Amino acid sequence: MTGLPATHQFLLKQATQLLAGMDPDIYTRPSALCLNSAIGGHVRHCLEHYGSLLQGLPGGQVDYDARRRDPAVETRIPAALSLVESILTALGELVHHRRLPSPHPLMVRSMHGDGTGDWHPSSAGRELQFLVSHTIHHFVLIAALCCVHGIPVEPGFGVAPSTLSYRAACHA
Repeated sequence: MTGLPATHQFLLKQATQLLAGMDPDIYTRPSALCLNSAIGGHVRHCLEHYGSLLQGLPGGQVDYDARRRDPAVETRIPAALSLVESILTALGELVHHRRLPSPHPLMVRSMHGDGTGDWHPSSAGRELQFLVSHTIHHFVLIAALCCVHGIPVEPGFGVAPSTLSYRAACHA
């Protein structure tokens, strides 16, 4: 993959590497230091945002709040790893068939506190960029949870690719 989807491939592969050797108890253990969240909850949340985009692309409507909230992805590492592979495959197929980023406009729903929502225009490229930012921000929370549980993470986990490039240029 090239361009923006390569960033997604990078992020999702980071998740795969982190989860591959993780203790299942750590994956589901909440921490009071992170608002009683667990690594599994953040992983599920990120992956289901990808699923929302992939599901909404064909019809041109993306609703990130209508996620599945699959407890298996949140509590079972193999389920999470399987979903990562499915997402990578789906992104790869869209790129291969030149349907990503789609030139067609999208409508994205934003939810209000009262349960209602509005639809706003967007594009596949814009939503892919949102997923990069969203995923990185959840990955930094995952990295914090790993630190709480004594699990080392690679130095670039939860850091934007542009920040990694900047840091590399400063040390060159």
